[in-house]
Amino acid sequence: MRRMLCLICLAALLAGALLGCAAQEEPGSLDIGVRTANDHVPFYIADREGLYQEQGLDVVVHLVPSNTEIIEALQRGDFQMGAVPATTAIAAIDRGIDLRIVAMTGRGGDGLLVRADSGIRTWGDLRGKRIATIRASILDVLLRQALEEHGLDPETDVELIYFQKLGDMISALKTDQVDATSNTEPFMTDAERQGWGHILGYYTEQWPDHPCCVVVARRDFIEQYPQTVEKVLQVHIEAVERANGDPTYTAEVIVEYLQAFDSELVLASLARDKMLVDYHLQEADISYMAGLMYEQDLLEHEPEDLILVDLAPLQRAMEGQK
Repeated sequence: MRRMLCLICLAALLAGALLGCAAQEEPGSLDIGVRTANDHVPFYIADREGLYQEQGLDVVVHLVPSNTEIIEALQRGDFQMGAVPATTAIAAIDRGIDLRIVAMTGRGGDGLLVRADSGIRTWGDLRGKRIATIRASILDVLLRQALEEHGLDPETDVELIYFQKLGDMISALKTDQVDATSNTEPFMTDAERQGWGHILGYYTEQWPDHPCCVVVARRDFIEQYPQTVEKVLQVHIEAVERANGDPTYTAEVIVEYLQAFDSELVLASLARDKMLVDYHLQEADISYMAGLMYEQDLLEHEPEDLILVDLAPLQRAMEGQK
């Protein structure tokens, strides 16, 4: 009898544990922070088309003015997931913020813009020129790599001038405060279309399909709600495929969410030779980016000492899509 009671108690405890696990897979509302950027369009599409609800998820997609605000909200726990440039995610993890990169959302799309009347037609022409960038951003890291590969020392052969916003760098270039700007789409295509700008080159020339923006998640959220993260990434995969399958629709959605530019311009900026909306994640890409950052004194810790990526959620999501 005593043995039977023990077995019953054990069964009850196991049942309770299972119920507890099931309850953990219901986090309630999930908050995702993203920027107004071309390669964040999978989140716009998922939000617009109700793809999260189809997966039984209660998701709020927040459009946030700055990468710093997204990271701070993730650190506080106000957001559980987000999308930021790869450099922003790596730097946050280096500072001890407990995040993991779980997917890509975009590749390429960054490059160097000069005025059409500047006479600058080669990278060598940049010697002695003023270049606008955002310190420690992906625009800065890849600019420095490109300059070095073209035989220019970023510290001595050019003058780097730091700004906080993409639009401010465009304005500085137009008004001759700087000679070039490291910038992104659709700003660069817009400058060429208006006739005053010339794209000197994209950073994909040095690093084909380099990672731009990534999807991040709090590590504790990944561990506590693995099925929820998997579902979010399944939605992300579907939204990326929709984005690439109908570029005209994608451009319209970007214009709707950015409340800027026009569909024709955005469609031109989405050209495959300029950028790629993508979810595939390679750990080697992130490690290489972290290596560039470490060489440029932007990280305190060596990349091999950091845990930057968790591939498991995306792998499960991809298997679930088959």
